[in-house]
Amino acid sequence: MIQINKRLMKVSEYLNHHKLADIGSDHAYLPIYAIQNGLIKEAIAGEVVKGPFLAAQKNTKLYGMNELIEVKLGDGLEVVDETIDAITICGMGGPLIAQIIEEGKHKLTGHPDLILQANIHALPIRKVLQTIGYQIVDEQLIKDKKHIYEIIVA
Repeated sequence: MIQINKRLMKVSEYLNHHKLADIGSDHAYLPIYAIQNGLIKEAIAGEVVKGPFLAAQKNTKLYGMNELIEVKLGDGLEVVDETIDAITICGMGGPLIAQIIEEGKHKLTGHPDLILQANIHALPIRKVLQTIGYQIVDEQLIKDKKHIYEIIVA
């Protein structure tokens, strides 16, 4: 079983879906954990940088998840397909998360749940969600070590 940090553990509490797209997945920790714990059935781990992409591929193989987690190299929501019912974007600043959503809004036609965790400046996320017609249904603040993180669910 994979161990995840307190911040990702709190994000995982919002997962009860069939297929997740974890954008900026890094090492694919969240999708691996979510499948191991029955929170999702399958996932896409999206990464724009080659190093983290390779780390995600390595971890999905290590945990025997390469049939359930498709690791894709791509920018933002371009890795999303129509079968996704949840999207997580975690560990980035609010302006970058907002930019990813704005640039990929055409990929949200199926209205997947969005679980967004900003490291700083969440206001741009709120603005873009309002602009594209998403409603915030829950919010949490989580303290992990010395940092306070904001989680927005829409």
